[in-house]
Amino acid sequence: MSRWSLLAVLAASISATAQAPNPADPCPLGRAQVALRGLGVQAQLFTNGNLFFGGTTTNGAGYLVPFNAGTPERNRSPLYAANLWVGGTVDGTARSAGSTFYDFQLRPGAAGPDGTPPTPAACADADRIWVVSRYDVEQYLRTGVATADLADWPVALGAPVLDGDGVAGNYSLADGDQPALRGDVMAFWAMTDLAYSRDPVTLPGEGPLGVDVTVEAFAFLTPQPMLAQTTVYRFTVTNRNPVPIDSTRIGLWLDEDLGNASDDFIGTDTTHALLYTYNADDDDEGVTGYGLDPPAFGMTVLDSPPGADGRPLGLTATRWYPNGSSPQTTGQPRTSRAIRNALRGRWNDGTLVRERGDGYNQPVTAPATPYAFPGDPVTGQPWSEVNNGSPAPINAPGNRFMIGSTGPVQLAPGASAVFSVALVFGQGTDRFDSITALRRAASTMRRLHDAGRFEAQPVEGIAVPRVRTLQILRPAPNPFVGTTRLTLLDLDGLDVRVRVLDVLGREVQRLDLVPTLRAEPVEIGAGLAPGVYVVRVSGNAFDATITAVKSR
Repeated sequence: MSRWSLLAVLAASISATAQAPNPADPCPLGRAQVALRGLGVQAQLFTNGNLFFGGTTTNGAGYLVPFNAGTPERNRSPLYAANLWVGGTVDGTARSAGSTFYDFQLRPGAAGPDGTPPTPAACADADRIWVVSRYDVEQYLRTGVATADLADWPVALGAPVLDGDGVAGNYSLADGDQPALRGDVMAFWAMTDLAYSRDPVTLPGEGPLGVDVTVEAFAFLTPQPMLAQTTVYRFTVTNRNPVPIDSTRIGLWLDEDLGNASDDFIGTDTTHALLYTYNADDDDEGVTGYGLDPPAFGMTVLDSPPGADGRPLGLTATRWYPNGSSPQTTGQPRTSRAIRNALRGRWNDGTLVRERGDGYNQPVTAPATPYAFPGDPVTGQPWSEVNNGSPAPINAPGNRFMIGSTGPVQLAPGASAVFSVALVFGQGTDRFDSITALRRAASTMRRLHDAGRFEAQPVEGIAVPRVRTLQILRPAPNPFVGTTRLTLLDLDGLDVRVRVLDVLGREVQRLDLVPTLRAEPVEIGAGLAPGVYVVRVSGNAFDATITAVKSR
């Protein structure tokens, strides 16, 4: 056989085995879940690729911010569900791993370097989310007693380790190794799409993309508001095919329901690598709503694969679709081809998004864009949901679904790509001011990331910042005639809102503070009529109510 014939045979052999088949013995759906809790936020995590949604206890309440365990009736959710999406081509065939509320395509565990799917028994062993805080490590260093998750940190599944014993690849607490923790509390779990068998009816001809995924999700216990109300997710995607995955794109599908989901708008801020939701008016009504001065919420990209110039690609595309629209064109992407198109900022059928109306089937004179509503709603710049460039310039608000992604990159066999995002929250004096606050939060997170603040650091002593709680010296005098004074203690650096309400619950006075001293005196009551008033002091992870009486 000639050299060229041999090469042709080898190439054909590799091609025949390049596309990973559906597993002969697939793994069942992962069942593990935990609550990741920062100082002012709580997020439910799962081992099936889905975030925040799953099971009757978290359906619709899996992501809470601002969060206060002491007043659960006041907790609200800006985000119903999210899911990791990865798409690319293997031997020219579109493949993907990603889902929405059902047909989850990731299973707990790892295929490993040889690409062999894990057995159901191995998946069951990996169906766990490990959660370790810096306090857990500090307590171990002090007492020698480790929590179960600290003791069993799963290095074999790819959990990161800070080497303390000089032995690469092992994990020995007693000899000085530690989990490579980011933030103040971090969760870790591992998944693969190679252990899931696609349904031949709903996904005919589809097979696995062929990837392992590890997740590091972390939160903060510092009282700095932007950190306290933020969570971060670091996805590492590894190709387990014997050939490259071409045009790989990695993203997050989001169902951002900002309290009451029926009055939402969305936008993209490319300057801050931010995909976000805001309210269509200044009152997010209903029992699930945030009420007056509704917040804004979004996803900002922190880490992404490098492009041809060696710099991180960042947020390269965003897509949206309204609830109930056609899956063939503008609705939920279901096939690998549609998912790949959505990840590159196109409609499901591959047509371009254009900056007018809802972006679909618009005149060719309208500019094409890979971003959903990149105009600035604060200034009224088109193309946004408040100025869409059409005869009816304001869109009808409602429930939206979004995809934000990075790419494309080529993933060689065994190569990995990192996609890291922060979920940020901002609340201002109205819906547009909340967008401005959200941009500040996104900018802060990106600046801290770029400065290396989220890199893993060893715990060497008392590591966790002291969690301070609201302390108030009650109004004095009370009753009062002209004004009265209350004093806030131990809140330096925290945003604080003081609202005075009359007996009908109407806001009659308001102060927004950023205390810089250990004690902050606040005067209230000037110009108010005699009567009984409720003083509500609230902020990140705290809320207190005091009664004050103004005499004649």
